[in-house]
Amino acid sequence: MSPETVFQLANGAAPVAWLFMILAPRSRVVRSAILNGVFVAVLAALYLLVVVAHFNMEGADFTSLAGVTALLSDPWAMTAGWIHYLAFDLLAGIIITKKGLGLGMHRVLLLPCQLATFMLGPVGIMLFVAVAISRGARWSDLALGTP
Repeated sequence: MSPETVFQLANGAAPVAWLFMILAPRSRVVRSAILNGVFVAVLAALYLLVVVAHFNMEGADFTSLAGVTALLSDPWAMTAGWIHYLAFDLLAGIIITKKGLGLGMHRVLLLPCQLATFMLGPVGIMLFVAVAISRGARWSDLALGTP
């Protein structure tokens, strides 16, 4: 399989997970396949396979922009990096969705947070925190161990 094929598979599947999570976050299928982290685990496993099978760490330099740019110039490394982004952004989206619903936030309020997380990762997290706090949530309410 080529890096382009692996990229297309992951890049095509992640938006589907997001769409289901946004449209039907309380459905049994979404809860069992997405909100419980199964899909993130699948992306993580795909990431691991790409890294183990194709990642060349020879000469890897994570201490400079030029070094990271050189490392990611390899299509397999870039594919692994993109899967990494997809997995972590989806994980952040799951946390936002579950935490928001647990705090009683209406799905309409969650939607911009979810979309921003899907497109811009940390911006969506920041937006969620701002929305939650503006609606009376405390920092302690946003901790992972709380509803």
